[in-house]
Amino acid sequence: MITFLAVIHIIACLGLVALVLIQDSKGGGVFTSSASSNSVLGATGATTLAQTMTKAIAAIFALTCITLSIMSARSEKSVVDTAPMAAASAVAPVETAPSTPAAPPAATEQKK
Repeated sequence: MITFLAVIHIIACLGLVALVLIQDSKGGGVFTSSASSNSVLGATGATTLAQTMTKAIAAIFALTCITLSIMSARSEKSVVDTAPMAAASAVAPVETAPSTPAAPPAATEQKK
């Protein structure tokens, strides 16, 4: 079930990116060369098909995001639990060398 939702989530994500990129800019953004023709209080016109599809896919994206987070929180599996045991036994214990006392610094300056 999680795999199915993850696939739907990825498809919705890619579709949302594509739909946002094909829409016209309305705010006079960075790449617009002329002033925006939309007024602040004026009519924005009819909703286009791209805007309607963006809203629908954004809702699907949000629902799959919430559902996947809830399902993964309830899961009792861990990545560590699924790790093969051979990898854990292949690690050799580390031997430490005996510590030697540090020699005192040599007197380089003579007192006069």
